[in-house]
Amino acid sequence: MNRVTAIISALVICIIVCLSWAVNHYRDNA
Repeated sequence: MNRVTAIISALVICIIVCLSWAVNHYRDNA
């Protein structure tokens, strides 16, 4: 796996985790 693929994979995972955390946090406050 080259560097570009590793960076893209890391960004995708980070975005998914951040979105899921934001949704759960928003639901808890709502």
